[in-house]
Amino acid sequence: MTDKSFTQPLIAPLNPFIGGKFASKMSRKPKLKVPKTSQWAMLVRLMQMAKEQKTGIIIAVLLTVLQSLFTALQPYLYKIIIDEVIIAQQFQWLAMACGVLLGWLLLQAILGFYNSYLSAVIAQGVILKLRQYVYEHLTRLKLRFFDKTPVGTAVTRSISDIQTITDLFASGVITILGDIIQIVAILACMFYINVKLTFLTITVVPLLIYSANVFRKGIRDTFQEVRNQVSNLNAFLQERITGMQIVQLFNQQKREYDKFQTINRKHRDANIKSVLYYSVFFPVVEILVALSFAIIISYGSLLMFESKLKLGEVTAFIMFVNLFFRPIRAIADRFNNIQMGIVAAERIFELLDDIDNVEPTGEIIASKLEGHIQFDRVWFAYNEADWIIKELSFEVKPGKSLALVGATGSGKTSIANLITQLYQHQKGTIKIDGVDIRDYDIASLRHRIAFVLQDVFLFSGSIHSNLTLKNETIDLDNIKEVAQRMGAFEFINALPGGFDYHVQERGLSLSQGQRQLISFIRAIAANPDIIVLDEATSAIDSQTEHLIQKAIEILLHNRTAVVIAHRLSTIKHCDEIMVLDHGSIKEIGNHKSLMETKGAYFDLYQTQLESAQ
Repeated sequence: MTDKSFTQPLIAPLNPFIGGKFASKMSRKPKLKVPKTSQWAMLVRLMQMAKEQKTGIIIAVLLTVLQSLFTALQPYLYKIIIDEVIIAQQFQWLAMACGVLLGWLLLQAILGFYNSYLSAVIAQGVILKLRQYVYEHLTRLKLRFFDKTPVGTAVTRSISDIQTITDLFASGVITILGDIIQIVAILACMFYINVKLTFLTITVVPLLIYSANVFRKGIRDTFQEVRNQVSNLNAFLQERITGMQIVQLFNQQKREYDKFQTINRKHRDANIKSVLYYSVFFPVVEILVALSFAIIISYGSLLMFESKLKLGEVTAFIMFVNLFFRPIRAIADRFNNIQMGIVAAERIFELLDDIDNVEPTGEIIASKLEGHIQFDRVWFAYNEADWIIKELSFEVKPGKSLALVGATGSGKTSIANLITQLYQHQKGTIKIDGVDIRDYDIASLRHRIAFVLQDVFLFSGSIHSNLTLKNETIDLDNIKEVAQRMGAFEFINALPGGFDYHVQERGLSLSQGQRQLISFIRAIAANPDIIVLDEATSAIDSQTEHLIQKAIEILLHNRTAVVIAHRLSTIKHCDEIMVLDHGSIKEIGNHKSLMETKGAYFDLYQTQLESAQ
């Protein structure tokens, strides 16, 4: 097995907020100076994501402009047909006029189709990239972040919030530009026909602008609340569905249902509040539109009686007003999409800007390790108010094994997490092969360390894919050979499809012992230099334990190992055993010397021996 493929980070730097050449290019600050928290800043940052879609955006803008102009000039075409053909009784031109009108409408429809399709393609391209950024960023975050962030919240950021941004591009910014152009073109035509009537018609516009501003301010806060409640709902459901076994075993269905009802009502109330703004705003718009129609009909009729205005011009004015207020109404709705998109963008960029929680990584590539581990006065806490490990110093020589024992909360698993850099220590120094662990490229370091957990997590997919985790340097023949050496080949081969057997989510279609055996095969097949076993035999039967003990012997051969175990019988052959108590070393030695000392280890061993009898 070669390590060549692991001389580079396993995940390319996709995120422009993290690093890489592309990142450097994408993360350049816009020339326009805006406050980071402003809505305009959110739009600018989102537009940066669309740089690769520049050609498509230009075409979409041109199509939008043409479509808006065609729509705005349509009433003027009707005016010509009514006044110059029908009223003037020039019926020889009627067929041609109808043909021009039909062609005009057809071209308008074609422009609308291509504009809508292109806008959707642009939106999906941006969303694709943004979702890549978010997921890649999530994979780089410290476990500390996930300890305090509900799973449902992360899911909401990755799916729901990003999907909300789709409407911002598909029917938001570009479409609003078209609406504005349409409004300007309509006003120009109206002023061209009759200046006085135009001024009278648009007297309601200030009221409309005021109403839209009130609507804008209210709806933004409302949408923020809606997104928060969606996140809470997702987090609650994710946790309860995952822990449904506990809910049922402890008869908590009614209690959890009541909790769900409370969260669900808050979600409903937030949506109702947003509906309230719409329920008030749109009737106000309709009243103002009706008022404009009344002005046109009354004053326009008066001008017709005075022969100062033609029927076609009055008809055109009525159509112009309808077209004038239609984009204004639409702008409010599109502003809704923009507001929702901005609120979602704020939440997404808050996640992407969380650099403090990004896993630190050095530059030294761990292509091969001797396995010399040194802890020098190390302090660690998940919460600095409560130190788990206190000034801990010990050493594991290359190729040697160290067993960690102690009561729950003594710091055993924390030591394992520090070695694999799943968590980072606050004080002291941890070295591997004389190099500070923080100076290693974290991906290459973890490639040289195998971690076998007590609670084995298997992904939905084949056993083969779970064994290799898509590492192409591990072939199927190698896996089968390892399985044979461990005595696990028979049970895997007996499954429907053998190594292609489809594992259910979290591996629930397999027993605990089978999952544990698979985790050992996965560890051995990776050919690591350092192995960490965290309670790897605590939840399996005696027969499976026998197989795993054989696997452990294979796994630990000529490798540095850190073994955590409750069953002290499994660690008797370790080179050293370290007894921990509240993050400090209580005693250390091999099994024989510690038994002769008759200290803490002796007491633990005797207690287990008695309980087994």
